[in-house]
Parts: sequence; structure tokens; C-alpha cells
Amino acid sequence: MVNVFVEPIELTIDVKNGETIHDGLERAGIHIETPCGGNGICGSCRILAIEPYKISPTPNENITSQESSKGLRLACIAYPESDTTIRLETTYLYDKENSQKQDKGEKILSVGISEKSNCNFNLDNKSNCNSNLDNKLNWSFNLDDKFNPNLNSPTKVNLYGIDNQKALGLAVDIGTTTLVIAIVSLINMKTLASASSLNPQVVHGHDVLSRINYSSTPNGLVKMSKLIRDKLNELIEEVCESIGSKKDEIVDVVIGANTTMLQIAASIDPTPLGHLPFKADIAGATIFPINQFGLNVNKYASVYLPPVLHAFVGSDISAGLLRCPEFFDDDKSVLYLDMGTNGEICLNVKGRRFATSTAAGPAFEGMGISSGMRATNGAVERVEVRDNKIIFHVIGSNPTDITQIKGLCGSGVIDLIAALLTTKDLDQSGKLQLLTLPEHEEPHNLSLENKMATIVKIESQLAFCYGENIYLTQKDIRQIQLAKGAVRTGIDLILQRGGVTCEMVDKVYIAGGFGNFLNPHNIEKIALLPKNCANKVFFCGNACIDGSIMLLTNVNARLFLESALHDIEHLQLADSPEFMNCFVKNLNFK
Repeated sequence: MVNVFVEPIELTIDVKNGETIHDGLERAGIHIETPCGGNGICGSCRILAIEPYKISPTPNENITSQESSKGLRLACIAYPESDTTIRLETTYLYDKENSQKQDKGEKILSVGISEKSNCNFNLDNKSNCNSNLDNKLNWSFNLDDKFNPNLNSPTKVNLYGIDNQKALGLAVDIGTTTLVIAIVSLINMKTLASASSLNPQVVHGHDVLSRINYSSTPNGLVKMSKLIRDKLNELIEEVCESIGSKKDEIVDVVIGANTTMLQIAASIDPTPLGHLPFKADIAGATIFPINQFGLNVNKYASVYLPPVLHAFVGSDISAGLLRCPEFFDDDKSVLYLDMGTNGEICLNVKGRRFATSTAAGPAFEGMGISSGMRATNGAVERVEVRDNKIIFHVIGSNPTDITQIKGLCGSGVIDLIAALLTTKDLDQSGKLQLLTLPEHEEPHNLSLENKMATIVKIESQLAFCYGENIYLTQKDIRQIQLAKGAVRTGIDLILQRGGVTCEMVDKVYIAGGFGNFLNPHNIEKIALLPKNCANKVFFCGNACIDGSIMLLTNVNARLFLESALHDIEHLQLADSPEFMNCFVKNLNFK
């Protein structure tokens, strides 16, 4: 057994013979993201060996020889040879409560993650989004209404001792990367509080296929289900304490999530979602007992799942469509994009409705690229070009101080690619351009207050250096091209199926946690959207949580949504004979 001292937590963990450092960290309640499932492929679980000679190198294409010599290792394939010290990068979770070394009475402490929370979901003040559905909906709510699974026979609900004036509803958005909840008063229909966090399942993979693979065994499913339930219950307790309410006062729940997240949360084997014919074993437009999802609320509460449109178009999308009233207008054509780890796309062409999905991956959320990170202090959230100079806007006390940069979050990824295209440091094929300069001349750079952002060579590969040892590599750009190409191909083919062009579309709604921070002209600049679409873009933020709140406060909205989406047509992109040619063409930033 080897003792490993972990910085910056200042905790010593035991690593058993034959165990990796990742195994030892997990047992101690310290979670590091392993998108590849711990197979040493993705290069995400980076740690720094303070004494490099005590931990053998872990070769990976994401680790340069220079970085390896300085002690950079991958925790999932690193075996310590003797007692030593390691340092973690900032994207880890430390869960004391579930650590085998800590008392169960301690509260969970998340170190190294600064998550945006306390969101204000005020449906009347949403910018760029019309919050009023048309008169097809009869807005009303009766606290005594409770629906059986067919939603057609209201019966009396017994609140079992709960004061009617304190009855609460819970809206839940289970994203592949993030979780969001909101508490709603079922008396005055106001949102009382909300909270968000990282989805703890990211330690076992960024994408749904990794999660499906991990959950394919009974033990894997139990572990993944417990991760999501424990975190949701932690958020519920946190929010209830903040408003002085009891968890038993939550009597109604609506959950929006992609189908994989739904099945794992409900402890239903997601394996059929991972192979043809991609079968979903959880039904939408259905009421479930609360114990199906293991939430610590009123034991007589029920969970409503909005319609599940396909194995890869879940209840988060159907709920989110409520935030886009024109999608249900038979006189208009509207495109809806949910830009997350899974790229879902819906189209309304004057009453004929379509849906599709594409594997975008986590690049648009700042993950899966070497300098990607979440929207925390030090993250580049916006990039612009002034006088041929790239200006970085960094989250933190001095938003334009390049010395504070730690990496790129989702909005920064798109902006930086657009900026490099504008300055011609990146060509339309996705290749970085390095100028050939006379001897002694300064390298090509785009300056910010005399600090340098420069294209450099790292082991024969070009990279854009925009901070101290912080790079956007050619491989990173390729990952962004793959994500962009997948989404754009979905857009092109669904428009083709609907018989319309983007010029014929009245509005383009973009949903997603980082949507409000995007520049629509930059989205068009990188060719994620077709030409001349930028001025049609409306951002609707986290449409899933807002739509779920609507479904809590208006039971008739449930019936409307089910009816309106009953005959939606699903487009299986891979079945299209034009898919591959379209995808290859859309890899370019043209």
C-alpha cells in the first residue's frame, strides 16, 4: 500500500497494490472526470506528480514530452511506486460524505468547482423570448386536481397533513453535464428558489454513450443512479432550507431530461439506447410514483414526465418547446436548437413538425478540449476583435486581464474560433496559420495590453497560445469542427425534410445553459448556422426548466403539449443517404 498526499485538499489517501491513483481518489470521495471511462484514452484525468520519478509516465497524445517530464500524469492509468505527493487540477469534486475515510455526519464539500446557481427563472422577464403561450392553452390550476396516468380523470389529492398554503412543486432538469432544479409555489405560481450543480456522473464520461456503457452492469447502474439521486436530493435540501420550507411540502414534480438520463435516474437499464434499434424503455407523458426516482419529497408526490419524442429526443426538449410559442403556430416556420452535449433539433413548418438529434459532444460546453473549462473565474467567456487585435473577456475581477486566463468556457470557444477566422489566423478548413517572418522579427501576435496571444509550434503541431501554458491546439479545433459539423448537418437535413430553407424560417430559437452568452453573428461566422440566419436568432436560455415550471403551474399545458407533439416526425440522420457528404462538407468553417 502507498500513501499519496493530495494537494490542494491536503489529504493523504491510501492506494492499494495494483490500484491506480484514480481508484484511490474515488475511494476517498475525490472525483476526477474520466470521459473515456478510465481507459487512458481521453487525457482528461490529469494530475501533477510533484516527484515525477515516483509515478511512471502515462503516454497519451494529449501529453507532450515536456509536460510528462514535469510530472503530468493520467490518474486512471497511473500507479505510484512509493509514497508521494500529487496536485489536482481545478475540475474535481471532493465528496466527504461518501468518502470511506470521513464521518457520515459531515456535509458535502465541493472544492475546485465554482458553479453558477441561484438562477432567477422569472418567466415574465425573459429577454428575447415571448413567455405567453397562445390561446390554445387554458391557464388554470386547481390544487385539488391530481391526474392518473392517462391525465384525463382528475381526482382529489390528499396532502396528508401538509398546509394547503404551503404546497410546492419541483421542476428538475437533468442535463448530461449540469443539473438544475426550481421550487414553485402551487398557490401563487411563483418560482421561489433554484439551484444548479455539475452532474456528478461526468466522472464516468461526458457523453451519453459513455454513461450507457458504464450503466450496462447492475452494479454500474446502481452507482450511476445513486450519483444523480444523491445530488438532486442535496439540491432539494439546499433550496428548501433557503426558503424555510420542508421537503414534505413538495407534492408535484416535473422532470425534463434526455432519455438516457431519465432511465438512469429511474434505475431502468439504458443499454437498449446504445445500439440499434435504439429503444427507449421509459415512457413520456406519464405519471410515476416518486419512489421511482428516489427523491426525498412528500412520499405521496408524483412525477410527471413530458413527452419523450424519440430515444434521443427526451422530455427536456418537449418541455423546452413550451418556451417557443411560435413552434405551435400553424402559420409560421420555426427552428429550435438545444445546444448541449446532445444536439437536439426541432422544426415547425406551418403545422408540420419534425425532430432529430445529433451527437455534438461536450466541446460547446468547454469540455473535451485541452484548455476547456466551465464558466468559473478565469474562464474566457467572450472574445472580440478590435483593430485586428483579439480581446479576451475573462470571468473574474478584471474581465480583460489575459494573465488571469485559465481556459475557455462554452461561449468563449465559439467566439475564439470566430475571432481567429476574422483575423485569418485560422483558415476555413480549420488549419491554424503561422506566418513566416524574417530573422529577429517578432512573431505574429494579437496583443492585449502588451501581453501576447501567439501562434506557436508544440512538438511540430501548431497551437494558439492565449495565456501562460494555455493553448487551443489543432486537435482542439478538430473537436470543435466535429461538433459544429454534426449540429449543422442536423440543421441542413431537417430543413431539407421540411422542404424549407433557412431564409424561409421566421425564427431560430437556441436553448441551452450558455445560450444567452452567445453572439449569433459568431455562430453564423463559424458556419454552425446557415448564412443570413443571425438576425433571426432568439435565445431562450434553459428552456427545459422554464417549460417544466409551466407544466407545474398549468396542468392543461400537459394535455396541450401531448396533443401538439403527438404526430411529430422523427428524422434518423444516419439513415439519410446524404448524411456523410453533408457532414464532411460541414466540417469546414465556410
